[in-house]
Amino acid sequence: MSAGLSRMAAGAAPSPAAGSGGVQRGLRTVAGAAHTAASSSMFTLPASQVPQPPQQQQQQRRLSVTAPPFQYRPSHGMPAAAGAAASLSAPGQHFGGSTYNRPAHHMLQRHYAVGPAAQLAANDSSEEEAGVGSLVEFERGKQYLLARVMKKTAQGWQVEVPSGTLYTIKAGDIKYVLPGGASRSSADLAALEAAAAREVAAADGLLLLAWELADGDSAEAPIFTVPGMADLLFNASDPASCAATLRLLREDKLYFKQMGRNPPMFKPRTKDQVDSLSASLRAQEEADANWARFAADVQQAKAAPRSEKPGKAAWRQGPHAERLTAVEGLALGTLPLTGPKRALAVGCLVGLGKPPSGQDAAELLQSVGWWPPHLHFNLLSANVTPLFSSQLEAAAQQLLASPPPDPDAQRRRDFTAASHAVVTIDDAATTEIDDGLSLERLPDGGLKVWVHVADPSRWVAPGSALAAEAQRRTKSLYLPTGTVPMFPKCLAEGPFSLRQGVAGEAVSVGMQLGADGELLLDSVEVVPSRVAPARRLTYNDVDEMLAVCEQADEQDLFDLAALAALRQSYRMSCGAVEICMPESSLRVHGVEREDPDVCLEQEDQYASPARMLVSEMMVLAGEAVGELGRRLAVPLPYRGQAQPVLPDEEELAAVPPGPCQAILLRNRMTRSVTMTQLPVPHASLGLAAYVQFTSPIRRYGDLLAHWQLKAVLRGEQAPCDADQLTDIVEEVGSTVQRVQKLEREVEAYWVAEYFRQATKSDAAATWDAMFLCWIRQDVGLGRVLLGGLGLETVMRINQPMQAGERLYVRCIHTDVRQGMYRLEPVAASQVSQASVLNDSSRFAAPGDGSSSSSSSSSSDTYLPAAAC
Repeated sequence: MSAGLSRMAAGAAPSPAAGSGGVQRGLRTVAGAAHTAASSSMFTLPASQVPQPPQQQQQQRRLSVTAPPFQYRPSHGMPAAAGAAASLSAPGQHFGGSTYNRPAHHMLQRHYAVGPAAQLAANDSSEEEAGVGSLVEFERGKQYLLARVMKKTAQGWQVEVPSGTLYTIKAGDIKYVLPGGASRSSADLAALEAAAAREVAAADGLLLLAWELADGDSAEAPIFTVPGMADLLFNASDPASCAATLRLLREDKLYFKQMGRNPPMFKPRTKDQVDSLSASLRAQEEADANWARFAADVQQAKAAPRSEKPGKAAWRQGPHAERLTAVEGLALGTLPLTGPKRALAVGCLVGLGKPPSGQDAAELLQSVGWWPPHLHFNLLSANVTPLFSSQLEAAAQQLLASPPPDPDAQRRRDFTAASHAVVTIDDAATTEIDDGLSLERLPDGGLKVWVHVADPSRWVAPGSALAAEAQRRTKSLYLPTGTVPMFPKCLAEGPFSLRQGVAGEAVSVGMQLGADGELLLDSVEVVPSRVAPARRLTYNDVDEMLAVCEQADEQDLFDLAALAALRQSYRMSCGAVEICMPESSLRVHGVEREDPDVCLEQEDQYASPARMLVSEMMVLAGEAVGELGRRLAVPLPYRGQAQPVLPDEEELAAVPPGPCQAILLRNRMTRSVTMTQLPVPHASLGLAAYVQFTSPIRRYGDLLAHWQLKAVLRGEQAPCDADQLTDIVEEVGSTVQRVQKLEREVEAYWVAEYFRQATKSDAAATWDAMFLCWIRQDVGLGRVLLGGLGLETVMRINQPMQAGERLYVRCIHTDVRQGMYRLEPVAASQVSQASVLNDSSRFAAPGDGSSSSSSSSSSDTYLPAAAC
């Protein structure tokens, strides 16, 4: 604080001889006395408790935001100095909630360089031309620097800043020439800079007081030059005071606005303008504080262990729900291309140093716990979720509480008697049980096969909300992490399913076979029924029972197995093509962890008698429904396939049996088609008619077939004619393709995670592979099979290979999020058998004498998180 201001703070009366400085001191004394003695309404905002940008911190230190501004009230208890200063004034005039003294305002005009802008610009003797030795302020990189001019250059001037650094600047870069002399040395310049800094540090509240005195609402509001404002603020207009004043005014965003540039001049803002700017400043302070809290909470959540990260529910309850919800919309691609939500999401990512992409948005949400670590946002963006809306769940509960009338109640055949034992055979993890088997022993000694199919069409009517959702989903997804059902679980796993010991509705398909395995068309029956499965078995159970039990103990199972074998032989004689290619089974446990347990194993459907049994019986039921549909002229989704051009015997003999021949056959197969008017031949099944009918809980096409056929069997018209059914089937087919693509993407993700964990656990991890065929031999692109995993993949091989040859491979790169991994061959001499992770004995073709019925545990490649 200047000496004059210090004297006024001590209560000394201004001296008339003090000139303008005395007026300044007197006015400040009046203001100070009124502030302390009369308890004015002036206040300053408290400093924020959160980190703020440096510029805002500096602004807040120097400026006081007021609401309302200072109001002077005369007080009998005023100090003598204040009273003496007040006696210079006439009665107060009000402006903006404050009181100022008109004589004092005129005194401002008389004693300070204030007045109309044009006149000041013309008469300001302090605005000097730059020359050698001049003290100037110039702009560099959006900063204003104090400097002295060293010499003239061709481009403008060479100047020196207080640090001693020299700059070459253009004449236009000089924004102000400080009045009052020149600096003769770097030390002088540094001293000047330090003096200006001290003035600025001591200037708290001075701009507020100057604004109060200047009265921006008045028609006679003054316009200040830099020396005039310096004299008002610091009782001096020397270079240090001018430099400090200019710095304060440039940083001021509230009280004064710049009116001119050469020289710079400043005008007080009106009260309304200050109030508006104050509100904006407070809003910006609040926004900055909220952002600082958000950024800090994000960093804390990212650094926390997965078990300690706040989940989505916790974030939604907190102050950052709006930001993260917008980021989620960006990740899912559901935000409009423009608008406040997109701007908020983009601002969040950019503010955190991330590109504003959907991928980066997803990574942010996973890193803070909003999403689990292995959530697939492609599924979310496609609205593929195991959850159902509250309306659909309510509709499902309503069905359970009040089952709709059963139009087939009087026609249902009872298969619940103990003499008709129904058995279901599925994987152990299956929860939607939609088919069962039984045998009827006829009086003539013949056998009639019954395939009992779940009957959700008894519960769900076409056009209902649940039917529409089933059509939207088209099928249940069986992902490595769990099932995404087509119907709410309370239905799909409840009354829809064929549950052991529970009587429920079904559609039963009965048929007999001829001696060669041909379907006897006259024997076909399709009836609504009631069943109560006596046993629930797994494929492993049945495989073991067929291997170790006496036939007399499990007569029905053995008879069904014999009929299945007869049926398979018949189809093969009709031109059916069996592609015996192992498949991979992928399961994930502990998906909520960063490193979940990933189990990848080979599943040999054709090596399992139980799987072959069930598969043949389902195909048989599909043929029976197709032939019945032909006889009754029912529009159904008939599946067909054109006859492929298969390799001849010589071509087949050129490759080893097993997977290599299976690949050769698969590459020649044609695409399947769906027709609705009449059945079409299905070449690979060796059938003249076929309808998928046995999975109505998990395939919408099967449910369509149930609605159509059951209506006709009741003597009613089918819900859809052939053209209507074609439109639905085409729409469903497109949706199925999209859903299957999502399934493949999810599986690729987890296969990549399997390889990531394997190589993390053992950098030398190796897999035994079989070369199947070339895809593009000219670029070294081939297809291989990893035995024991059932994983068929493509890789680059830069060496000659023949179908059936074995090679070792290692994983050299993974990108789990993209579902990508890269394998490369490795020389056998560089492989340690301890690092080979798969069971190479599983390469053998079924039936060639190799063991193909080993337990699943022997083929598991299981990587618990602890091993990683």
